[in-house]
Amino acid sequence: MLIRIEFPALPQGRDLNTMKAELDGVLEDDGWLLGSGLTGPGGWVELELEDEKMNPKYGILAVKNYLQKAGFSKETTMEIAGAVVGIFE
Repeated sequence: MLIRIEFPALPQGRDLNTMKAELDGVLEDDGWLLGSGLTGPGGWVELELEDEKMNPKYGILAVKNYLQKAGFSKETTMEIAGAVVGIFE
């Protein structure tokens, strides 16, 4: 399952490489990074969640929890299966 995270800005004290490393730790063996990029102060990250061995909702919740605790703004969104949701929804 593909997830695209779009953020208007990185939280203070974080850069894109830090974010990717932290997401990699959150996902462990349940997913992997596909790509990322910056567009001004904001950017995007694409992830693939393992959905054959495990229900992907656990990975979605883990990523959402990470984004909330890391201090990403409420305008940060996750596109999951074509639906865009806020990280606090």
